[in-house]
Amino acid sequence: MSNEIPDIQVDFDDSYNPMIVSPNSPYGLQFYQTQESMADVEVYKKFLNNAISRFRHSKFYKQYKEYIFNDIGLNHCQVMHNISKDDATLEMHHNFLTIFDIALIITEHILKTKGYISTFDLVQLLKEEHRQNHIPIVMLSKTPHQLYHNNDELIFPAQMCFGDWAAFLSTYNQGLATKRIVTNIMNFINLSVSENNLDDKNLIYTLLEVRDNVKKWSDYNEYGDNIRISGVTYTNTTNNWNY
Repeated sequence: MSNEIPDIQVDFDDSYNPMIVSPNSPYGLQFYQTQESMADVEVYKKFLNNAISRFRHSKFYKQYKEYIFNDIGLNHCQVMHNISKDDATLEMHHNFLTIFDIALIITEHILKTKGYISTFDLVQLLKEEHRQNHIPIVMLSKTPHQLYHNNDELIFPAQMCFGDWAAFLSTYNQGLATKRIVTNIMNFINLSVSENNLDDKNLIYTLLEVRDNVKKWSDYNEYGDNIRISGVTYTNTTNNWNY
């Protein structure tokens, strides 16, 4: 029995993008995705969900969770503090930005700055941003985690987060192109600053600075490459803002 798949071959488009083609199919499967190839929302969602699934099922994901438990010491539920990983299953909650949001921000940024991205690229970048501890993480037992996903108004403030998420937003600032995501970030920061028990002035200053930067990046992404908004001049240079 032959292992060869009939009528399947690898071709290259004008930009040398590897593509699987077949005379039996009107469409080819590109290795690299571009803004043009992901203009269809359903294609874009499938691309993101496929990369997220690969990431979640990777050996790295399990190892990172163990690192959070053992090296960082986040081995108790951060809402129900008496529950440890020995008492119940603890789940790694991506706070205020879902893993889908994070994958979308990365993809949008790479498409705008590099022009193309593959599933492999996105999975590797998801791993790297977790490895660098740039992702906002809160450890939760199942019940608080379920409550969070069933209540759109529930937000865990910045004081509870592990991870330098401000560095992530700065690195992928051109990916802040979705109003829903930007609104969630702004609401998260505003809630964190307004917490009654937040008396850390340095944290408050940092949060407000991040909020201002997110607003600038979002305005830039929405209005174009070389504009002037509220007296601020933006130039088309990644991470090099003139104001």
